[in-house]
Amino acid sequence: MPCGAAPSDAIAGRWVPTPEPTPPPLYTSSCPFHRNAWNCLRNNRPPLAALSWAPTRCGGAVVPRIDAAAFLAAARGRRIGLVGDSLSENLVVALLCALRSADGGARKWKRRGAWRGGYFPRDGVVVAYHRAVLLAKYTCMENILAKV
Repeated sequence: MPCGAAPSDAIAGRWVPTPEPTPPPLYTSSCPFHRNAWNCLRNNRPPLAALSWAPTRCGGAVVPRIDAAAFLAAARGRRIGLVGDSLSENLVVALLCALRSADGGARKWKRRGAWRGGYFPRDGVVVAYHRAVLLAKYTCMENILAKV
């Protein structure tokens, strides 16, 4: 679809480095939703500027950052379910950490001992996540290897 064909098209645009000065992160290294091994802020990974990218719309306007308080208020009393693989798990963690900035009482939501998402008590919002290891279509390689 050409740029501008649909103004509400969420995928029209591209990722660009955040303009200087780099805005502060939406969350800190102490976010409880992060796995320690993947916590770039806590593990002193590349400078923050290297991690700071923003999506742009077709005309080059940067998409505004999430307003966590407004998001939670709009979702008040709801349960949001997300399904994905390891890549989308990273995006879910970023969302949960950003939302936590608006609700300091947020905590991990667990079921049967496994991490399943976050609970935001101020607005009664649950963001649940189910990690599905294999979402792509695949083909058994045995038939291919037998022909070689």
